[in-house]
Amino acid sequence: MRENAETLFVASEDIATALNLLESIEVEVGFDSDDPESIEQAILAVEEAIDTRLKGHRGDARVESAILRVKFDFRCAIIEQAASEDAGADTIGSVQTLH
Repeated sequence: MRENAETLFVASEDIATALNLLESIEVEVGFDSDDPESIEQAILAVEEAIDTRLKGHRGDARVESAILRVKFDFRCAIIEQAASEDAGADTIGSVQTLH
């Protein structure tokens, strides 16, 4: 029984480390607010940065759920900024930290 408790403790530490890494991600991307391809490329760049940062911590359902949530938050922030009234024809948008 003790061996299972130690395994659970190690797994909990790994999950906590992964969640801390995820919450501390700061990503800055540039995009042309009038170019859907540029916006999508910015979203993909953010998702790749998240995947790279969490590469060694994947597999646990809680971590995977948190990754999806953060990716969704970044996607929404990029789309919202691209659609904002401040975005003009020559504007290059950028998104930084969400957390």
